[in-house]
Amino acid sequence: MPMRVQEVHPAIAHFPVALLPTAVACDLVGRLTDNKALMETGRQLMPIAAASAAATGIAGFAAQEAVKTRDVSHDLLVTHRTLNIGLLALSMALAGIRVRRKRPGAGYLLAGLAGAALVTYSGYLGGRMVYAHGVGVEPADGVEHERAPEMPRDGLGRAARTSASNIGHAVRHTAHDMAEGQIAPRFQERASRLRGNSGGPAAG
Repeated sequence: MPMRVQEVHPAIAHFPVALLPTAVACDLVGRLTDNKALMETGRQLMPIAAASAAATGIAGFAAQEAVKTRDVSHDLLVTHRTLNIGLLALSMALAGIRVRRKRPGAGYLLAGLAGAALVTYSGYLGGRMVYAHGVGVEPADGVEHERAPEMPRDGLGRAARTSASNIGHAVRHTAHDMAEGQIAPRFQERASRLRGNSGGPAAG
């Protein structure tokens, strides 16, 4: 069955969603029960989880330019992207710490639990983009077809070139959004509403 550029990201996103919480769970249970085998499993899984998060993030940048977003769905995408950038940084830091230690520390476990919660919520936002707003869904006109070649029919070389171009555009769009203060619009909008309801100054 052919696959388009934007479909790679959701296809591999399950790996960090599964691996990161599993690594943390193994370490947590292993430390509580002093089970060396579980802690070793957690130690070996975390670098794999970080690598899968990196691969998923790169695929996400390629997908970003191949899909159409509007208003709410764009805010969801920007928030999803920002959370995933933070998740990648956190998972790489956790992997770097964990490979040097045989036993996980309390701070590591707390950060790992935060990462597990983060990857779960970010996955939820990704699902909302697709299922509630049709992002990346062709019948919903959610695809930029010129940036979404079909593999292998359109050729793997074209798909690779388009993906590389998409990633470059996505990095520039990310930098532009951040410079404009669009970090996590879904959170920022809610915070603004809360400030307005409490009588404080609302964001312009």
